[in-house]
Amino acid sequence: MAQVEALLLDQGLVAHNLTTLLLSVKRRQKWRVAALVSEWALSEAAPQPFPLPMTTMHYNILLSACARSAPKIALKTFERMRSRGVELNAVTINTAMTAAVALDNCDAALELFEEMRRSGVLPTTISYNTAINACALQADAERALALFREMKLDGLERTTVTYTGLIRACSEGGQLDKAMALFTYMEVAGVERNAVTYCVAINGCTRNGQWELGLQLLHEMARKGIPPDTQVFNAAISACEKGRASETALKLLRQMRQMGCRPTAVTYGAAISACEKGGEWEKALALLDQMAEDNVKPNTIVYSAAISACGAAGEWEAALRLFNDMERLRIPRNNIVYNAAIGACARGRAWQPALALFDSMEKAKVQKDRVTYNAVVRACERGGEYQVAFDLRMEAASVLGPEPLATTYDDTRVGGS
Repeated sequence: MAQVEALLLDQGLVAHNLTTLLLSVKRRQKWRVAALVSEWALSEAAPQPFPLPMTTMHYNILLSACARSAPKIALKTFERMRSRGVELNAVTINTAMTAAVALDNCDAALELFEEMRRSGVLPTTISYNTAINACALQADAERALALFREMKLDGLERTTVTYTGLIRACSEGGQLDKAMALFTYMEVAGVERNAVTYCVAINGCTRNGQWELGLQLLHEMARKGIPPDTQVFNAAISACEKGRASETALKLLRQMRQMGCRPTAVTYGAAISACEKGGEWEKALALLDQMAEDNVKPNTIVYSAAISACGAAGEWEAALRLFNDMERLRIPRNNIVYNAAIGACARGRAWQPALALFDSMEKAKVQKDRVTYNAVVRACERGGEYQVAFDLRMEAASVLGPEPLATTYDDTRVGGS
């Protein structure tokens, strides 16, 4: 902070140089420096009025530098602009909306959009795109469609980003037919579909139970010469998971590597889950080994999927080895991991390890839920420990409420799958 203050108070610093400094900070993505400048300018340490007038343009540069990486600071800067009476233009409000969306505060983003219209500031294509994206995060397809129609009335260009955001909103809102109609209409309207558009469409198909249609979109990309990126492959492999198409998932993983796309933890997590659904637990473990060879760090989701894969095949000892490996690798073990491990023991009739895992959850500060109790009760029942199982049912009623546990154990619920 002292260095920033010294720089800003340098006698040779003029308005032009301040603009150049802020643009340089933004261009180099030095958001922390931008944040320091912003904090200093807004603090009591800065002379009042600021030795150089902080214009709308200066603030906009600061906002843009912080909006995605430090959105709280961006919004704080925006509020200070308002309190100081600095003019707000479309760029200012657009950037503040972006910061609000980055914080998952979609209501705030949409309120800023409405405030823009009330204040007489004309929304731009970027304004509408950001508002539609906020609607997508709220699964509010109807409002997103209304905004899309308003853009036409306002004479604004509806770009690839516009259509992609609207396709996401319709997909999230359970209106896949409208999403796919928009996807098709893009070609009629002469609007380019890019990899992000395809990724959103594939994810939408998968989320709405049309995983095969999602894979068809991947093949369409190849026909149209649009190279898929890692995110597209991740979406396609997730589609395979939903369709229990483990062989196709592994084929896509190989294709991905051949095309030079680097798999991520998300990629491997989806592929391992596909192996679980396909009963290919050994292939799931092989993927864990492949992750190590590729220097991809596994996470909780990946290990949870692998434990579930072992459990689904009745390989409870392999599941417990993975569970213990997580502690050695310092990978957090959450409720889903414990449920998957206890469920694996239940399938293998290993009631004592299941009970030990159950008892260890309190010390690990991991919450037990109805799935947890169902799994451990089933393990005890399968092991002939009916009194222990009865006591656990009574404990569950006391802790979780009077709703009874499953009378017939549903293995598919264990591990949250």
